[in-house]
Amino acid sequence: MQVLDRVKSRLDRPITMIGLMGSGKSLVGRQLSAALDLTFIDSDQVVEQTAGITISEIFELAGEAKFREMERRAIRDAVDAGTVVLSVGGGAVCNAKTAALLNSRSIIVWLKANPETLMARIGSTASRPLLQSGEPLAILQQLAEERQDDYAIADLTVVTDGMSGNAASDAVLRALDSHLAVT
Repeated sequence: MQVLDRVKSRLDRPITMIGLMGSGKSLVGRQLSAALDLTFIDSDQVVEQTAGITISEIFELAGEAKFREMERRAIRDAVDAGTVVLSVGGGAVCNAKTAALLNSRSIIVWLKANPETLMARIGSTASRPLLQSGEPLAILQQLAEERQDDYAIADLTVVTDGMSGNAASDAVLRALDSHLAVT
């Protein structure tokens, strides 16, 4: 039996991709969902569709607290949808209620990369509200340090430095295969 078939046969709850912006949550999440024939949900896209405005606009008009509330609702709905692949915003698991929900109801995969890698992947910071208040690389370094303990709730950690999206997806599949074999 191949890795993909083993993961498909054992998977009984959502897979949640966490990590800093630029870590590959959306790209790897889409590839993983396609490989596993599961629905892909990006909580940021759900929030934007629900609000009818961009996340940057939500931050500007209503603030981060309102965004996090909307994000938590979108994540709860996604987890309630069954076995899906879910990508959440970089700060989602920094909220204790959201972290507890994801920890109890999904397999959490932390896509980890160093700030230099993240910065290279992000490119333009125009749509990244958290990177607007100073030097983006320094902000990413600070966020990585601040969120280390929050991200550590992950069931699996996959370091994606130097990996293409396909290589990262394959690494996540192998990690899931090992994780599901012992749970």
